[in-house]
Amino acid sequence: MSLVGALNFSGKKVLVCGGSDGIGYGVAIAFLEAGAEVSITGTRPADHYENDFSHFTYHQFDVQNPDAITALASKFSELDVMANCIGAVLWKKEEFERAGFEKIISINLTGAMQLCTEFYPLLQVNAGCIVNVDSVVTLSAAVNNPAYSASKAGLVQLTKALAKKWGPTGVRVNTVAPGMVPTKMTVNQSGEENEARFKQTNPIPRFGRPEDIAGGVLFLASPLAAYVTGQQIVIDGGLTL
Repeated sequence: MSLVGALNFSGKKVLVCGGSDGIGYGVAIAFLEAGAEVSITGTRPADHYENDFSHFTYHQFDVQNPDAITALASKFSELDVMANCIGAVLWKKEEFERAGFEKIISINLTGAMQLCTEFYPLLQVNAGCIVNVDSVVTLSAAVNNPAYSASKAGLVQLTKALAKKWGPTGVRVNTVAPGMVPTKMTVNQSGEENEARFKQTNPIPRFGRPEDIAGGVLFLASPLAAYVTGQQIVIDGGLTL
């Protein structure tokens, strides 16, 4: 394999679940710039987002609805890469309540499992791959977010289990663990004051950016990672050292 052009995804069909905003949108843009034909998903109508979707195929769906996931998969006849960037969190200790806990598990873990299994047959045809996005809470739990922490830790083990099961069929499954990336989901953890403190303690003295995470996703989806499966790449600027 030539290293030149290894990150060229021209002719490849990519689905970025949760690609409407935040890290997912950054991943979608990166695949687009690498030449891929990119589809993205979001929970709201496309015109409810500030981002430009003009170069993407947009699908609105609810990952908590099993029928919606099946319907989404039925819209594809071919797929090379599925990047699962879906994630949700609840604040104000809502995750300590059963309803809140179950909601986050349903979105972050159960929904992820069904996405993987629904799209697996298409990925198998093209010896494709899945890249899940978990979090550094898999290494150091978030004190106020037990459901988020548990769901993302579960996603890592799900990734490993599917990698073992599907590796012989040519489908690779990996995951990336972002550190602190300012998004709508992390708005209460970002801000100027938090960033100033972060710069004093993090080995790479800045918050992460969506494109930082996208670099890891594209690597894992590329021929450069042809012998990599069941792995978690931590992309946190040294936060968890």
